[in-house]
Amino acid sequence: MKVKFLHNIENKIYFIPSIYAIAATLVSLIVIFIEYQYSGILVKVLPSYFFTSYDLSKTILSTIAGSLFAMITVSFSMIMVVLTMYSSQFSPRTMQDFLKNKVTLKVLGVFIAGFIYSMLTLLFIDDSLQGSGEATIFSAMIGVVVAIICLGFFVYFIHHAANSVQVNLLIESLKEDVIAIVDKIEARNDSNDQIRNDPPDNLKEMLDREFCELHPVESGYIQVIYDIKLTKMADEYDIIIRAEKMIGDYVTENTVVFKFWQLNEEDERFEEEKLEEIKDKIRDNLVISNERSKNDDIEFGLLKLTEVALRAISPGINDPNTAIFCINQLGWVLSRIAVANLENTYYYNEKDELCFILEDISFWDLLYKTFYQLSHYGKQDVSVAGSIIDALVIVAEGSPQNIKEQVWEFSHYILNSFDKDVLVQEDKKFLNHKIYRLAKETGHKEEKEKYFQVENFQIN
Repeated sequence: MKVKFLHNIENKIYFIPSIYAIAATLVSLIVIFIEYQYSGILVKVLPSYFFTSYDLSKTILSTIAGSLFAMITVSFSMIMVVLTMYSSQFSPRTMQDFLKNKVTLKVLGVFIAGFIYSMLTLLFIDDSLQGSGEATIFSAMIGVVVAIICLGFFVYFIHHAANSVQVNLLIESLKEDVIAIVDKIEARNDSNDQIRNDPPDNLKEMLDREFCELHPVESGYIQVIYDIKLTKMADEYDIIIRAEKMIGDYVTENTVVFKFWQLNEEDERFEEEKLEEIKDKIRDNLVISNERSKNDDIEFGLLKLTEVALRAISPGINDPNTAIFCINQLGWVLSRIAVANLENTYYYNEKDELCFILEDISFWDLLYKTFYQLSHYGKQDVSVAGSIIDALVIVAEGSPQNIKEQVWEFSHYILNSFDKDVLVQEDKKFLNHKIYRLAKETGHKEEKEKYFQVENFQIN
């Protein structure tokens, strides 16, 4: 329950700014305490230019506070402009990529921290620190350093906002986010001998008996399934748990999210109290929210890339080159997923007994969900059809033969969905060259029926 609570808090927009605000409050109180208790010692140790008079300190700190408040206002205005552009030009789903970006949140946190430090220090200093008329207040000097740091962050934030609205950099960032998730999952699976892709031989017999169903207590999108904790819990209670839904799925109170079986049929059935205890512990390892999270959801990352491409080929924007670039990046991401160790994951305990099952989406379904909307809305755009075939070529390159076969079969769906009535001779030649590349890469270059009929057309 504690881990689940921390996850929910860490994903809130106010989490990082709050950390900075708390740190600024502590720093301000420490500085004021040192000034009241050890100002005489500090004057003897530090150079004189570290200290200011009471009146000058008030002027400096009040000026810094006002300036930082203005910076916060300008930054908020810039954030709203960028979010509006993300929503209208790219995709509403990409808004959280900027809003929850660590750079954005840290910049806001630094501004808030500087403002809080200036206000609290201004509140607590008084003319009693002035002593015999000499300059003995050094908190203003620290405020100046804080203001310079905030100014540097402000310049960096302008640079960050300017880069964020460049569509090519956004697409690249979305791609890297998905690749990072794939790398993280694969590294975790490869480094743990208890996580495998191979089920036990008697899996059907083990699951072909009475089971218990578990429903969530709230509706929303599954953000996290703590698989390792569920494996340990299943081992503790001598049960097998299977996830019926995946990260990113939408569930309601009526959805079956987990099923679990007693490992030994000869044992007595769990009492009602014990059964509820197990269900509560399983729910504690499931995080559900009203929005999808980009942290562990591969399908959501692909969806955002697809939506950027769809928005680019829409009549209102009409930017096919952006769509082509986006589709190429989708091909690169899918090629990485094709060779990754992700599907049908089975978790075993130290006794080599199956404890937890978490089946991921199949590669064919991932292909379909990535391209079916692009195929529909771009069915009269030759450049879109050609770029999808190029993406499939990228997926096929370096992939195992079973993936190549799936890619070749999927290309039938893409080409059959295309409106062939809009094609002229040169369009057909353009697509035939791409089909030939895919056929050659997948080992099907002799299947002539896939090509469009063109007079005097020959591929060497």
